[in-house]
Amino acid sequence: MAQNLNYKVQDSYTYDDKASNRKELGLLYTWEAAKKACPSGWHLATDNEWSMLVSKFGGMDKAGEALKSAKGWNEDGNGTNSSGFNGLPAGILRNGSYEVLGSFGFWWTSTPTGEEGTAWGWDLHYAKPLKTKVFRYESYVSNAVSVRCVRD
Repeated sequence: MAQNLNYKVQDSYTYDDKASNRKELGLLYTWEAAKKACPSGWHLATDNEWSMLVSKFGGMDKAGEALKSAKGWNEDGNGTNSSGFNGLPAGILRNGSYEVLGSFGFWWTSTPTGEEGTAWGWDLHYAKPLKTKVFRYESYVSNAVSVRCVRD
C-alpha cells in the first residue's frame, strides 16, 4: 500500500480525534489491532519485508529520503518520495497521549521482538542530520502507530 491504513477496528485511533487527521494520515493501531486490520488478501508487513524495502532504497542511513513524503514534515524534513511509499509523520499514541505529529512516522511489523509485550517497528525522523535515516525499534504493543499492508 502506498498510504497508511485507514480502516477502523477496535483499538485504532485518529490522531487528536480529528477527522482531518484521519483523512490525511490514516489511523494509529495497537499491535494487536494492526495484526487484524489488513483487508483480505493483504497482511501486516513483517520485519523482514521492512528490511528488504529499506535495503532497496539505500539502507538505514539513506532510505528515509526516498520513503518520506515530499510534504508534511517539520523543519523541512521532507523527503523525495522517490520510492512511492509516501511515509507521513503521523506520530504515535503512547500512554494515552498523542505525540510527535509532523516529526516522526512509525509503522508496525507483524514480528514480535521476543521480549514479552514488544514488537518490531520502523520509523522515520524529521530533523537533520537524521532526516535521511530509517530506524528499527522495539515498541510496546500497547502503543498505537501507523500500518502498511502488503499484498499476499
